[in-house]
Amino acid sequence: MSETFQRALDWVLQRVKEGKDLAYIQASFPVFRDGGLTINRVVSVDPVLLGYFDEKLKLKINENVVRSASLVAKLRGFDLFASPPEIRIVKDGVIRGVLREDGFAASDALLFREIATKVYGLGGAAIMEMPVKDSWPNSLARLLSDRGFVETIFFIALLILLPPTLAALSLLVTPSRFVPDPLRIGVAAAILFVSFYLGRLYVREQLRQRQR
Repeated sequence: MSETFQRALDWVLQRVKEGKDLAYIQASFPVFRDGGLTINRVVSVDPVLLGYFDEKLKLKINENVVRSASLVAKLRGFDLFASPPEIRIVKDGVIRGVLREDGFAASDALLFREIATKVYGLGGAAIMEMPVKDSWPNSLARLLSDRGFVETIFFIALLILLPPTLAALSLLVTPSRFVPDPLRIGVAAAILFVSFYLGRLYVREQLRQRQR
């Protein structure tokens, strides 16, 4: 795919060098194919956005599509702005990708393939059917795809999980003549449960804020 994308990109850049305008480039743009993926349209030349559009796609821009596109964007360190019927993937104020109901475009081959496979299901399995309700593993996985995951994970580990865990371990390893062992173990288990529950709530809140 990368070679095919580069050939299409070189074709566009050559026409830009020749002084051709966007309308001319769009009208004369040839079709580039690589296996199950096709590049058949130029959306922009500054930056160059190459895409695949087909009226048969008929993708409905809904919450699931926005969620899967957001995951694709965050894995690349991009931002996402959804304004149905269009989604834009942006980095440093520059549009890197566009998703519409009848097609999509991207500024590089990797992003093109990820959008094609993970959002539109072209040449791969789409991920837009991911569950709306996040489990703890799903929430953590989505945080790990975010650029701010390091700060988030360290905050959870150092401020939410570490102190209660140390307190629970202290209760477990320190015998007491005044507190029965079953009660001591129960309190330690309760402390661990509450700390992990608070950590889970924090993860969900971070995800909710990042989706705004």
